[in-house]
Amino acid sequence: MPRSERSFAAIMAAVRRQAPALVVFSLLSNLLLLVGALYMLQVYDRVLASGSMDTLMLLTAMALAAIAVYGLFEQARRLILGRIGAWLENELCGPVIRRSMDARLAGAPSADAGLKDVADLRAFIGGDGILAFLDAPWTPVFLTIVWLLHPGLGMLATGGAVVLFVAALANDFLTRGRQQRASLIMRHNQAEALRYVESAETIAPLGMTGMVLARWQAQRRDAQAEGQRLAETTVAIVSSTRALRLALQVLILGFGAYFVLRGQLTAGGMIAGSIILSRALAPIERSIGGWRSFVSARTAHRNLSRLLGAGDTVPNPVQPPRPLGRLEAQELQYRAPGSGDRIIDNVSFTLEPGQTCAVVGPSGAGKSSLCRLLVGAWKPSHGHVRLDGAEISAWDAEDRGRYLGYLPQQVELFPGTVAENIARLQEVESAPVIAAAKLAGIHEMILHLPDGYQTVVGLHGTRISLGQRQRIGLARALFGDPPLIILDEPNSNLDSEGDQALLRALNLLKQQGRTILIVSHQAMPLQLADKILILKEGSVAMFSNRDEVLKMLGGGRRHISVVSTSGTLSRPTRGPTAAE
Repeated sequence: MPRSERSFAAIMAAVRRQAPALVVFSLLSNLLLLVGALYMLQVYDRVLASGSMDTLMLLTAMALAAIAVYGLFEQARRLILGRIGAWLENELCGPVIRRSMDARLAGAPSADAGLKDVADLRAFIGGDGILAFLDAPWTPVFLTIVWLLHPGLGMLATGGAVVLFVAALANDFLTRGRQQRASLIMRHNQAEALRYVESAETIAPLGMTGMVLARWQAQRRDAQAEGQRLAETTVAIVSSTRALRLALQVLILGFGAYFVLRGQLTAGGMIAGSIILSRALAPIERSIGGWRSFVSARTAHRNLSRLLGAGDTVPNPVQPPRPLGRLEAQELQYRAPGSGDRIIDNVSFTLEPGQTCAVVGPSGAGKSSLCRLLVGAWKPSHGHVRLDGAEISAWDAEDRGRYLGYLPQQVELFPGTVAENIARLQEVESAPVIAAAKLAGIHEMILHLPDGYQTVVGLHGTRISLGQRQRIGLARALFGDPPLIILDEPNSNLDSEGDQALLRALNLLKQQGRTILIVSHQAMPLQLADKILILKEGSVAMFSNRDEVLKMLGGGRRHISVVSTSGTLSRPTRGPTAAE
């Protein structure tokens, strides 16, 4: 079904709607933090002076009750932040993966945003860092109370707060850009590590393991060194501010004692001023310690905003009927991202429902690129691909997938069972899965696997040969009886038994009236082809009925084999060939 995703701005707006509740709880929590100071003030100035045990017990009970309420408010805002973080992660992970896949299919450079950004954003919102920023607006309230106790103490407290704030700004100035660069390098380094692990079967036999690890570790050391320098800078600032805060508490006690001796302040006011100053400076100090998390969250916010953009708010359109399989390419062009080189140049052709077209041409002619454009994996730079008259890229991917059978040149099987891979990771229903497997001629082969259709393949699953992988990929392409089937080198890894099974499958599909486009360097597809499309350097060198093309070339199937490997359209020399 067509999807509807909220934009990143809409998601963040939903998060911001929780701000009033957080502000209220933060206000109440910070006001209740004054309980300790007020309790000390009353004990020193009233209880000790009057010697009233009843007053002491009443004040203590009230203070304990207020502290219990403070605990409830603090728990409430932490629960709110934790649930916001979990909701945010749930809302963003799917769209981030989808948009990253779309960017990859569009040929764009790899997106800077990813799941790491979602994790950074959640860590900040659900962690202690954001609490410092929620508490910071109440620092002026605490400073005002210190001023009310005595102007001299207020000046000292305000000066200390200004110094700590300047330290926070200095920390941001010294670390912001460097931390963003270090994070980007570390992210690329982690991505490279995953690629190396996936390529282990190539790296190990070629003796490249040592060089690969040395190269990766050198890059990681550079990123770690920069991260360590940033951490040391932050630690130096945090340590200095902590020492300054302790010094300010000593000074405020000293000045308070001086004012007490001069009769300008009570002993309770002196103790209360010290406690309130500690509360006033704590958010600033904590914000310096949590600045790294804040910078990471800010970078993640920018990356996610750029990746998700306006979101996908396309309403559910009227669903078109099942297509018959008429495929039309109109002046199709595709330019390589970055260089702008034309990979596909002005390709036009039409296949009627039930026709089979063989696409041949030399390596690098653009055959696989053409397949990706035809199935909507890539978006053309110019021109149109239409299925039964409808622009194929305008179809929702899930709907389009039901009507397309696509076997790429590099077949990937995903973590799961054989049945789940054939069913395209949908809920497995035995009848259509077995029907697709029998059509592809692999039902018996699957039964001989360790657990039959329940054999786990993909990452950490049963190792299967390239030929078996390709045949399972063919069954996946045929699952659901799609009217349009595009096969890119479907027999590149097949043995003679696999070739025969593929030929039988193509015969059955042709009898069922399916539209088939098959790319091959071998002459086998010519036995079934109604049309032949010859590509050369991304352009159509020839497109017509099979017999007409063979007659024009004058070399029969043998010439097509020569064209597929050499790219020449000249008349071949006489002599027997394997294709003949």
